[in-house]
Amino acid sequence: MTEVVVRQDLATGNGRRHAFRTRVRAAGQAWAGDGSGELADLLAEAAAGDPELTELVRTGGALLADFLEGYRRSVDRVRTSGDLAKDLVDGLHVRPEQEMTLAPDYLVALVRWSGRGRAETQRADGALRHAVGPDLLATSTDSGLVLLVPSTDNQRTARTVTQIKRFLGGNGWLVTATRPRREIRDGVREAAEVLRLVMAGRRPCGAYTMLDVLVEYAVVQDEAVAAQLAAMIRPLRGHAVLWETLMALIDADYQRNKTARNLFVHRSTLDYRLQRIAAVTGCDPTTGRGAQLLTAALIAGAVRDRGC
Repeated sequence: MTEVVVRQDLATGNGRRHAFRTRVRAAGQAWAGDGSGELADLLAEAAAGDPELTELVRTGGALLADFLEGYRRSVDRVRTSGDLAKDLVDGLHVRPEQEMTLAPDYLVALVRWSGRGRAETQRADGALRHAVGPDLLATSTDSGLVLLVPSTDNQRTARTVTQIKRFLGGNGWLVTATRPRREIRDGVREAAEVLRLVMAGRRPCGAYTMLDVLVEYAVVQDEAVAAQLAAMIRPLRGHAVLWETLMALIDADYQRNKTARNLFVHRSTLDYRLQRIAAVTGCDPTTGRGAQLLTAALIAGAVRDRGC
């Protein structure tokens, strides 16, 4: 009888460990590959509340996170390109002699030109880099030109930002974020996200920070809310005239007289189209609440459906 019980216990234990290893493999497939906190959370979920497995995850997970951090640092040293600005933006470790030349904090300035082809953008980026000075760290990313401005001298930082704005001349966007030098990569990500939301919301060329898109940022961070908003505005894409009207209304900051002039239509024609927009979307663009929802829906739809 005892032998049977032991065999059953072994079978149960083996089955439990097998199920745990299966969940761990699934967690590995779900892991994004960066962030030890996220890794620890995934492993804790795989333990499924089992006290013994949870303790195993706690001790073993910490060792694994330390191991991966050491490996990442080693890989980063190997991958260092030698381009200091690019290495900082990519989050790579820089050589000690380079680190000594860096300021403790930086203003990350992301510049994106409006309506320019690749060759013209490259020429404009080169001219801007020359204008702000060769000593300023700069590199190009998929989102645009990144300039790293030391923020230890507030007056110089302000002058540089003013210089960038003047150089843009209303023909592009400037997004800024301030970070310690070890968090420059995070600052670039923030600036890129702000730029994405600014462009998705059809905001005019100019200078922006995260404070200008807090509502939009909150909307796209909530997957369920963003999905509902995108679904709300999606049917309007099948009505070209109504879609054009809504875009013109947003571009005119919901000023109906200005919208009618820009569309070269009579005000009564515009009012009829706005009624049709309300019927299709369920949101009345002539009300403050409706305007807010439609703008949020436009951004959510652009980000989700078109990968803006």
